[in-house]
Amino acid sequence: MKAINKIFTLLLLLSVFTAGAQQRVTISPAMPERGQTVTVTFDPSVPGSPIPADAAAVTLNFTYSNFYDLPWKIKMDKKEGKWVTSFKLAKFAAFATFTLISGDAADKPAAGKHYEVAVYENGKPVENGNLYKGYSLSAQLGKSPDLAASQAAQYEKELALYPSNYEAQVRLLQYKMSISEGKDKEKYYAQAHKVIAERFNTAPTVMGNLNKVTMAYLILGERSRVDSIYKVVRERYPNSETGRSLRSDAISKEPDTSRRIALYEAMLKAETPANNSEFSPVHEHLFDLYAARKNEAKVWYHAGKISLDTTNPYLPNTYKSMAQTLLDYNVAPDLARSYAEKALSMADRFPAGIIRHFPETGHIYPAVDDSTRRAVTAKARANMLSILGLLDMKAGKNADAAVRMKEALQTYKDRETLDNVAAFYQMADMKDELASLNALREKDLAARIAAQRVNRPAPSLAAFVDMKGNPLKTEDLKNKVILIDFWATWCIPCMQEMLYIQRLYDQYKNNPDVVFMIVNSGARNTLKDAQGWSGNKKYAFPVYYNTDPEVGEKFKFTIIPATYIIDRKGNIQFGNIGFEGPEVETKLRLQLEQVLKN
Repeated sequence: MKAINKIFTLLLLLSVFTAGAQQRVTISPAMPERGQTVTVTFDPSVPGSPIPADAAAVTLNFTYSNFYDLPWKIKMDKKEGKWVTSFKLAKFAAFATFTLISGDAADKPAAGKHYEVAVYENGKPVENGNLYKGYSLSAQLGKSPDLAASQAAQYEKELALYPSNYEAQVRLLQYKMSISEGKDKEKYYAQAHKVIAERFNTAPTVMGNLNKVTMAYLILGERSRVDSIYKVVRERYPNSETGRSLRSDAISKEPDTSRRIALYEAMLKAETPANNSEFSPVHEHLFDLYAARKNEAKVWYHAGKISLDTTNPYLPNTYKSMAQTLLDYNVAPDLARSYAEKALSMADRFPAGIIRHFPETGHIYPAVDDSTRRAVTAKARANMLSILGLLDMKAGKNADAAVRMKEALQTYKDRETLDNVAAFYQMADMKDELASLNALREKDLAARIAAQRVNRPAPSLAAFVDMKGNPLKTEDLKNKVILIDFWATWCIPCMQEMLYIQRLYDQYKNNPDVVFMIVNSGARNTLKDAQGWSGNKKYAFPVYYNTDPEVGEKFKFTIIPATYIIDRKGNIQFGNIGFEGPEVETKLRLQLEQVLKN
């Protein structure tokens, strides 16, 4: 009897806890369907939330979502002491997870869990709901050893409801392969390939289906099979639209441009009025090739054969790209101007955010707030005005060009616009204007940099060794401003960045307060690789090798090059991921100067 009472007490406590959690954050309706409006309510007065009751603002932060038409962060409104927000579920909505954030505080239902919105139809989760829930677990569980098994459990739930769900089948078989050995592993491998082959054969020439096939090979880690399946389609279905598109892409890799042109021209022999839209990719390639050769007649001909779908959300970008190509090669100026003017007239249609496309839904546009839409439109206008200004200059109309450039600068000051205006000032020998523009660019960059400043403790640097394998003397770094650049010998962007790192080093090598550490951190590199790097002879900056396999996680980077500025107190003030082009030299210099000042 006592045991029963204890169990009852535990169940009661559990129910009270669950009720408390539900009272703190409620989602209504509990089983929402597509087309319905979901309301999320947060009551900060209920104990257990790290968000204070007097918080000035609360934001719903999606941590995983296929609600592609909604923003990732939604500001909540305060009503009668509670924070509330609502959103409508689109026809493709299936699953999302979220936390509530206010400043540095984040409200979650429990450790390793996020709140979730599962979409239903007639009381049952919609197709892909459990599949996407499995995907969401990586954001919730991180690198937990239970992650893969927990995801597999969701894939099994998906297949219990929808046995033919192709992606869930592949994901589950991949998991079973990962935990199996010998004949069992071979069995699951064969099953996975059977599933993929059956999918391929349902519609081998439909690009949407082909994308599903290639995705499955990537899930299995068989990247090489992607090219193989494309080759199968090219050879087995050469006269299908997909086959022609893939043949066109394959020809583009031919290094000899004359042979490339000949192969494309040979493809065009099969073009007829009935199938000419299928040859648009071929005409696009020939447009670029003949532009490079300054063959104006051919440029005009192939431009007229390119399909320009007015319903395609990327049409403005296409017009801009074609105008830029002709401008770069200084050919067909009238055609370039026509494209540039069309793009300018469509400035308010330039894509903002990621536009997804699925065969079942068509194009899915992301949520874009008014300020972002205005900024994207202004940037597009400024870009096109500056391109038209360069076209004016090439036509000998410098006065018209100057007017265009002035309007472009007044409209938006992004890098592309500033580069075009600077090119005009330089070619027009407008030295004062160029000097003013460069000063403006540096001032603007400095302001943007200041807004990006962080202040978090830097990880230990004790895992670094010099090129002789000697451990770093960390005591020598006390009270120093440190620039650390993580790179690898196989990283092409890293190599592109090195010239600018060297120029920056030359400016500070005699400054006793600044230390440069160019650190080889590639997972596939060894100390021997770092020692044998040809850059050791080409560059003068000090090179180190990282021995800590967790350095990326500690510094919070997954892409290289990754560059950090650490202040005298040992705190990271700036982090830069990826190679940003020549501007990186100025950007890092301004970051160093800001940290040196305080």
